[in-house]
Amino acid sequence: MSAWRKAGFSFNKYVAISSQTLRSVLKEDLKVVAEKRNDAEVRFVKFNAGEQQGEPTLLSLSK
Repeated sequence: MSAWRKAGFSFNKYVAISSQTLRSVLKEDLKVVAEKRNDAEVRFVKFNAGEQQGEPTLLSLSK
């Protein structure tokens, strides 16, 4: 059995913890680049019967 399963984590949680740990030990110049890669953008569009209803809405994922 995987160590992350034994610890009671989902794989996604395990990857999130691992990536945060890795980013925290990087040198300052590399840390800035890695943090920029962590940003994400999500847009929400409602559909009804296969037709788009309204314009896409940008959802904020800020911490």
